[in-house]
Amino acid sequence: MKSIIFLAFFCPLLSVAQTTLPRFDNDTLYTSGGYPIYKGQTLQLANGTSAAGYFRFIKFHTNMARTDTYILQNSSIEVDKLKAYKYSSPDNNSIRISGTATYKDGKKADVDFIMNFERVIEAIDGLAAELTVPEEFRTKRQTVVATAVKKQPATSETKKQAVPDEFKKLLVADEIKKLFDLYKAGALTLDEYEARKKKLLEQ
Repeated sequence: MKSIIFLAFFCPLLSVAQTTLPRFDNDTLYTSGGYPIYKGQTLQLANGTSAAGYFRFIKFHTNMARTDTYILQNSSIEVDKLKAYKYSSPDNNSIRISGTATYKDGKKADVDFIMNFERVIEAIDGLAAELTVPEEFRTKRQTVVATAVKKQPATSETKKQAVPDEFKKLLVADEIKKLFDLYKAGALTLDEYEARKKKLLEQ
């Protein structure tokens, strides 16, 4: 009788725990939208969403000693291992993935990277998601609050929270450096480099 009562109370709790998203279970990551990432799967990357073509939500692991994530554009990744799952919010989450990349020119290479698995499948700021997944698995970023804030008149409090000009300059300088790296690597022509640089400076 005691065992029946125990099962009656415990099983519903177990069922709820197993369906909570996102989660990492049996070597498979499930995003909050339900998209599974697992060993043996082939992930299709799109384009990096920074102005210089770098991925914003995929970074090479430090053991690769490189930052040129733009080389992953339009590549496919065969997943070999997932580890170091972390989740505390949509902006603070990650999974480490190692596997084999097949670049758009057909060349293959081992890769090891950290991915923000929630943001990488979102279409943010009008740009396509960095990881291609079926529409039903994409998480949607809420913009209602941001829209409401824009409509409010500026107050001294909101002015205090504005991004400092010095920080904006640093961000622009960083993007220009990345563009120059792309130009030196032959990924951009001089005209493309100058055009993108001008666009960044005008922001």
